[in-house]
Amino acid sequence: MKTTVESYRAQEQLRNGRPVHIRSIHSSDKQILQEGMHHLSPRSLYYRFLTPKRELTEKELVFFTEIDYFHHVALLASVVEDGKEIPAGVGRYVMSGNSPDSADLGFAVSDEYQGLGIGTLLMQHLTKIARESGLKQFTALVLPDNKKMLRVFQKSGLKVKAKVNSVGAVELVLDLEPAT
Repeated sequence: MKTTVESYRAQEQLRNGRPVHIRSIHSSDKQILQEGMHHLSPRSLYYRFLTPKRELTEKELVFFTEIDYFHHVALLASVVEDGKEIPAGVGRYVMSGNSPDSADLGFAVSDEYQGLGIGTLLMQHLTKIARESGLKQFTALVLPDNKKMLRVFQKSGLKVKAKVNSVGAVELVLDLEPAT
């Protein structure tokens, strides 16, 4: 039985052995995403949004949770603490207007869960979904001092092209075509 993107679910294990649940984000996740913002340091928020930010606006919450699962796919990585789902990271891609087979990629991982493989796991699952959807490439914009995210992309197994743009950010193009 093939899982649809809308009901995507996977169970994985973090580097420390702890289980992590990866699932598609739904409109009912507005509160958990807003809570997740409180698990990000100002630096992590800046890396994700490229601007100072502390809360998501109502408009942003709608955009981040009311997803069509074709042009916009988003996954939540969560752990269970005391019977409650705790947001540990989010990964998403949004098809860009420039090309029908390309999508912009973004991640945010809660500070307390950084370095445990959540970014890598989200990258693997988004790559799988994108390939099944016929996408050919991801693009991403990363600040040059965000070494952890750059490492996730470099170790993704995808062919990566990188260049520094005029404002000093790293523009990445990741080829989703399987290596031959």
